[in-house]
Amino acid sequence: MTTAPSPERDGDSPITVRELDFDSPGLPALWATLREASDTQPLTQTFAWQRLWWETFPAGHLLLLAAERFGKTVAIAPFYATDGMVFFLGIGEGDHHDFLGAAHDPDILTALLRAAMERAADFVGFKLHFIPETSRTCAAIKQAAERLNLNVFEMGDIVSVRVDIAADPAAVRQAVSRSMRKAEKYFRDRGELTVQLLTTAAEVLPLMPEFFDMHVARWRLKGIDSDFLRPAVRRFLERWIEVSADHGWLRFVRLDWNGKTLGMDLNWHAGTTQFSGQWVFAIDYAKQSPGQILLRQSVLMALEAGMHTYDLGLGDQAYKFRLPSQTTVCHTLGLYPP
Repeated sequence: MTTAPSPERDGDSPITVRELDFDSPGLPALWATLREASDTQPLTQTFAWQRLWWETFPAGHLLLLAAERFGKTVAIAPFYATDGMVFFLGIGEGDHHDFLGAAHDPDILTALLRAAMERAADFVGFKLHFIPETSRTCAAIKQAAERLNLNVFEMGDIVSVRVDIAADPAAVRQAVSRSMRKAEKYFRDRGELTVQLLTTAAEVLPLMPEFFDMHVARWRLKGIDSDFLRPAVRRFLERWIEVSADHGWLRFVRLDWNGKTLGMDLNWHAGTTQFSGQWVFAIDYAKQSPGQILLRQSVLMALEAGMHTYDLGLGDQAYKFRLPSQTTVCHTLGLYPP
């Protein structure tokens, strides 16, 4: 369903904002076009991922707001509202968030934020997670907030890590050919180590119960409950495996040692970027660093596939810096009335 448009005007350009839903005609193609025009383009910003997230974790009121200027849709705000607060879709599962299209234009962003304020019942404020500092949205938010008489608060920062493979593929290959080979040699010297690359849901889904159990066991050693203890999180990942495989994005690495699973690693290819996902290994062999083998094999896979970037996601874990990595700060911004 598409609601009737509401007129907005900022500066000299008339901007109309209308509310969409995921079944709006032509939305997948429009979404893809606007994503390509965005400063932030994670796989979690795709139409397929965002729709699946909303279907799995619905909360409150969906607010898919489209800004139109002179009859052309120029930006989408992928929001939802609950208890008076407005958030990006995908929080809790997505690494990066942003608006789609030309929302770095303060006029357009002001119109989108105003429309969200009007549509969110008992509006309290915005909490916008993990916007990369490289996005022009950060500056536009502060300008739009001033126009709307909203105070802006820095709610926290977190680092995101990526490897620029295209800049120096030889350096990346050298990084995975030195110390990371030692862990692999340990297992090869003591038995048969095989590496499988799986790309279909039919291959991967039967492995997921073992994948979840390994994840739970690994985090239990740290005294932390795995997210996969929640049925909805398991269901979301299983459904995403199906959807991403249908799009040709899925890449799943399985290590088998002497007939048993040693480790598994989820990755996705979209465009020229490899996106890293969850990975697990048999905790009985933690001291032998099977995680290094998974990382090495995943990087080699990215090199062989001609990927330009390996996106390692949020967090500054030490293993990410075994590679020639670059960091980006991601901001969480709160916007509240005085």
